[in-house]
Amino acid sequence: MTHHPSRRDFVKTCGTAAAAASLLGTSSAFSAKRAAGRQKRWFKGNLHMHNQWSDGKPLAPWAIDWYKTHGYDFICPTDHNIFQSDELRFHGFGFNNQPSDLAAFKDETSLWKVISPIEGWPKLTERYVDESREKYGEDAVRTITVGGQTYVRMATFAELESQFVEPGKFLMIPGYEQTGGCPNGQQVHMNFINVREVFSYIQAETPAEIFDQNFTKGKEVYRGQDYLFIADHPLWRYYDFSPRDLIALPRIRLFELNNNSIDGRYDAHPEGWKPEEFWDVVNAHRAAHDQPLLLGIGSDDRHDYTKPAKAWSVVRAESLAVPDLLAAIREGDFYASNGLDFEDIQFAGKTLSVKIDVREEGRYRIEFIGTRKDYDPSSQQIDVPKGSRNPARKIDVFSDSIGVVLETVEGTEGAYTLKPEDLYVRAKIVKVGDDSQTDWQSHPAAWTQPHR
Repeated sequence: MTHHPSRRDFVKTCGTAAAAASLLGTSSAFSAKRAAGRQKRWFKGNLHMHNQWSDGKPLAPWAIDWYKTHGYDFICPTDHNIFQSDELRFHGFGFNNQPSDLAAFKDETSLWKVISPIEGWPKLTERYVDESREKYGEDAVRTITVGGQTYVRMATFAELESQFVEPGKFLMIPGYEQTGGCPNGQQVHMNFINVREVFSYIQAETPAEIFDQNFTKGKEVYRGQDYLFIADHPLWRYYDFSPRDLIALPRIRLFELNNNSIDGRYDAHPEGWKPEEFWDVVNAHRAAHDQPLLLGIGSDDRHDYTKPAKAWSVVRAESLAVPDLLAAIREGDFYASNGLDFEDIQFAGKTLSVKIDVREEGRYRIEFIGTRKDYDPSSQQIDVPKGSRNPARKIDVFSDSIGVVLETVEGTEGAYTLKPEDLYVRAKIVKVGDDSQTDWQSHPAAWTQPHR
């Protein structure tokens, strides 16, 4: 009997594949002076999503169309270890369906995937084929049947661009997710944004070594190209890499703040860090050592499109063009959101000023969060043995003096001026309710980048 691995099992053992990297500039702050004289707009986008090119449920056109029709200005389809090129192939992330007779595919291009009679990761079922046919017509889905199996052709990136991109209205950025991990099962994933070729995942003993080696390889492979490197979901599957890993690698400038659910089979550790704390621990160290600050991306890592999107990023750029968007991200001129919007964010001199774009009535709160110079940098490590609801892990625990609320404003506008004892400041906006959270799980909320 053929064994079909689950996504979790496959990801756990995956250590090689293909991918790409990115560099970020050295400035995380932007000023009113820098923005003066330049017309900038806010653009909503998502730099982490999946479709049937790897293990997302819908076919690619349906997935891209979802973002375009839900108010997004730009997206990057980041399928696992693959770019949506026209190379003929029959295997990908978690599946291998080489046809018994290749003659039927003479002169064909792209990835072909078999229709499965049963649901399961990362299968393509008739349901998703039918929904695309219903939306785009019978001719929108090409199939070839060989040896009793029906193969579906995946639309390439170039074809998707031709179908969906509208200059000034909707943009697609090429890229993919580099997927693999450590021999002990810790997952270390990275997104490479604005690249069209992949290199094999470099596996190593520790997350820091994996980041370092893949980042370095990306610089070599993509020399001269304009691209971004993003460290993905540190909390998934279960505290899989630590703030210490990014403290050790100050050249990594972007991480996913919002895409951070623990694997559903596991329970959070009562003393384990949360993504906002992760962010502040890294930035306390970086600010104290005059290093570039870590910037937080909002993304939804979408596989199943039946639920609302859980996070996105809003970038302030001169135009809806890749160079302008990437430049703005490097400067930290963007925010992460899961439901609220900023009308304006300015950092001038030492003052961070924000204004909420109020779209419905309610109580709103602005929290200015940072770390003071006299913070306690010490930490302890908890050795967590394997249990019924968790894998074995070593979890770093940090001081409560990191990432504190420096000031709170009840209302829709506020400002905070850095004091001599402050290392940096960032702002978080929330809509106040009975179920308000005090961390990254706040909903709806939005987060500025840190400034100093």
